Amino acid sequence: MRIRATLRAMASSEIEAMISAEKLAEIKSRDRNPIIKAFVVGHEGEARGNLVGYGNIVKRWFVDMVKRLNEKIPSGLQLFHGHAATNDNAGRVPIGEVVGKKLLNIKDRLSSVVACWIYPDYRHLPLDVASIEADVDLEGDDKDKLYVADVNEITGIALGNSEIETPGFPGAELLGQLQAMARRSRIVAFKGDNNMDMTLAELKKAIQESKLQPSEVFDQEILASDPVIKEHVQEKIKNARGYDVRQYEKLTDKKAELEQKVKDLETKIQAAEQEKQNLVLETAKTKVGPLFETQKEKRKLDEKQVKYIQARLGDFTPQKPEELEKEFDVHLDNILKKYKEDAEVFGVTIETKPDPDKTGNGGTGPVDTKSAPIENKYVDPAKNPMIRTDAA
Repeated sequence: MRIRATLRAMASSEIEAMISAEKLAEIKSRDRNPIIKAFVVGHEGEARGNLVGYGNIVKRWFVDMVKRLNEKIPSGLQLFHGHAATNDNAGRVPIGEVVGKKLLNIKDRLSSVVACWIYPDYRHLPLDVASIEADVDLEGDDKDKLYVADVNEITGIALGNSEIETPGFPGAELLGQLQAMARRSRIVAFKGDNNMDMTLAELKKAIQESKLQPSEVFDQEILASDPVIKEHVQEKIKNARGYDVRQYEKLTDKKAELEQKVKDLETKIQAAEQEKQNLVLETAKTKVGPLFETQKEKRKLDEKQVKYIQARLGDFTPQKPEELEKEFDVHLDNILKKYKEDAEVFGVTIETKPDPDKTGNGGTGPVDTKSAPIENKYVDPAKNPMIRTDAA
C-alpha cells in the first residue's frame, strides 16, 4: 500500500518541537546545517493509492486508523527518492530519515505529520511530495467501498516532486521546513536595575563587540543633528571641488557593476532552472523500467521482441515528464515497427497485431513465411551475427 501526501505552511518552532533535544543534538553532530521537512502523510477521509499487485484504488481512512498509522511510524524510518517496484527496501539508497511525528487537526481533519531529516547529499533535490509504503488490512463489500481496517507495518517513505507525482490524499499540504543551524545573537545594552547599569565605556564596548552600525542605534534625524557629523558634512561640501563629476563617474561605474550582477544572476537562475528540469527528467526516466514491464504483459511480447526492445530502452527520453506513459507507448510502437522492418530484411515477416488497449486483442509475434524457411542460415541468430538476441 502506498499513500501519497504533500506539505503545508508550519512554523519552524513547531517542527523543532516535534524532535527531542537528544535527537536534534545527534543530527547536528552529523550535519552542521540540517534541513528538516514536515510532511502530512495521512488524514481521515478518502485517499487514492497504489495497492501492490492491483494498481490504484480508493479507500477510506477513519480517525482510529489515522492514529494507528501515526503510532506505527518509527523514529529512524528510512526515506527514499521515489518508489521501488515493491515495498522491499533491499538495495535501495536512503536519502534521509524520520526524526519526529505528531497528530494535528488540519482543516477539521485529524492528520499524521512526520518530521523528516534530509541527508546533506540529497538536500538539493526538489522534494515536496511524500508517499508512505505500508502493509495495511483493507475491508469492504467491493473494491469501490474499501476502508482501512488495520495498519500492520510502515516500511518506508518515498519522496518525490509534485510536478510528476500526484498526492493520494486530496487535503495533504506542505507544512514547512526547518533549518536547524546555529544562530548568532547580538548584545543589547540598556540601563535598568542595579544589576544592568552600564558605564559609557561599557556601552561603547558592547556596541563595538556587537558590530552595530550607528544607524542601527540612532535614527537618521539624530545622526544628522549631531554637531560632529554636521561639521564634517559641511567641510566636505566646501572642499568637494569636482564632487558632482566624481559622483557621476562613480554612479556610472556602479551602474555597470549592477548590470553585470543582474546578468550573472540571470545566468544562475537559468542554470538552476535547467538543473531542476534535469532532475524532473531523471526522476521520470526511473519509471521507464516498470512501464515496460506493464506494457510487456499488455502487448504479450515474445522473448525476441523483449530483448530487442530492452537493448533500445536507453534511447528513450521523455519530452514532457507529465505525459510519460503516453510518450513511452508511442516509443514502443516505433521500436516494434523498426523490429518488423529489420526482421523482414533477413527474410522473416512479422505479423504485428493491434494494441490490446485499442482492439482488445493480444500482442505480436514473429511468423515465418514461405519466402523464409527456417533452414535459411541468414535468419538463424546462431549463424548471423547481425541479429541481436540479448540486451545491450
